Amino acid sequence: MNAREWRSKLPRVLIAGIAVIAAIAIVSEISSDRDVGGELIVEVPTPAIESKSWAVGQEPTGVIFDGERLWVAETGFGTVTSYGLEGQRLDTADVGGQPAVLASGRGFVWALDTGDGSVTQLDADANVVRKFQVGLDPTGLVFFGDHLWVSDPIRGSVSKISLQGALAQLLEIGVSPGAITKTPEQVLVIDDETLTVTGIDQDGNLVGSFEYPDQIDIGDFEHIPGPPTAFLSTSDALWIAFGGIGQVMRLTPAGNFSGLTRVPTGHLGLAWNGNELWVVSTDAATITRISGTGTIVETHDIGGHPTSIAHDGNHGWVTDDEKDVLIQFTPIDLVP
Repeated sequence: MNAREWRSKLPRVLIAGIAVIAAIAIVSEISSDRDVGGELIVEVPTPAIESKSWAVGQEPTGVIFDGERLWVAETGFGTVTSYGLEGQRLDTADVGGQPAVLASGRGFVWALDTGDGSVTQLDADANVVRKFQVGLDPTGLVFFGDHLWVSDPIRGSVSKISLQGALAQLLEIGVSPGAITKTPEQVLVIDDETLTVTGIDQDGNLVGSFEYPDQIDIGDFEHIPGPPTAFLSTSDALWIAFGGIGQVMRLTPAGNFSGLTRVPTGHLGLAWNGNELWVVSTDAATITRISGTGTIVETHDIGGHPTSIAHDGNHGWVTDDEKDVLIQFTPIDLVP
C-alpha cells in the first residue's frame, strides 16, 4: 500500500485533527518566536501634569488672575485675598456675605455676592473702596471698556456700572441673561431661555445677536443643551460649557457652530492658556485640556472638589473648597 492509498483510508476526522495539530504547532512556533525575539512594544506617551498646593481661606469658590497676582473669593470666610505667583498670601479684604464671582480691571477687583445681590469694589491692596447693590439675582460679572457689566436673569437685564459704582445704563436683554464674557470689541451675554448670544459695545449699544443650536446630537441621542455652566471668548472661538450634558460647544467668533467636545457632567469652569482650553469639573474632580480646534489633549484626575480655574499664561490655578487650597497645575514633558 502506497502513501496515497494509506491516506485515503484514514477517517476524515482524523485527517482534520492532524491538520489542526499542525496549525497549532505553527502558531505556537510563531508566538514563541515573538516572545523570545519580537519587537518591543512601547506604550504611547501621554501628557502629565504636576501640582503644588497652598492653604487659603474657607470654601474658596472663585479665582482670577489680574495680570500680576491671583485673587481668591474665600466664600466661607466672607473674604477676598490676593496671592503671589509663588502661592504667597499678600492682602486680604473682609467683604462680608458670600463673595463668589470675581472680575478685575483698571487696578480694581470686584467681588459679586450672588446671595444678596451686592458687589464689593477693592483696590490693588485689597482695601474696600465701596459696596453697592447690582440686582435681584446677579450671576455674570465682567469688566470691559472702563465699566463693570453684570447680568441678572431675574430682571432680564445687564447693568453697566461706572468705576465710581454708579449705574450708567440698564439694558433689558432677552428673558434670562446669565453667562457673560467679553471680546476686545464687545460684551457677550447668553440668554439660556432663548438660546441667544447678544453683543453689546462699550457704549451700551446692542451690536447683534445669534442663536446657538437648540439640539445637540450625541451618537443616537439628541440633547437639549440646558443652562450654560460657563462661557469664554478666545481669539479664534467662543466656548460654551453645558455641565448638565457634559459638553463644551465651540462656535466661531461669528457665532457659527463648529463642534462639540465631551467632558464630565456637573459644574464646569473654563480658562484659556493661549493654546488650550482648560475645563475643570467639580463633580468629576478633573481638568480636561482641549486644543484650540476642539480635540481633547488629555484629561487629568486631580481629586478633591475643584470649584474654579484661572490661568496666568504658564500655570493653571484651581480652587478646592473641600481641602481649602489653591492649587498650581503645570503640564510637564510627555512620559510613557
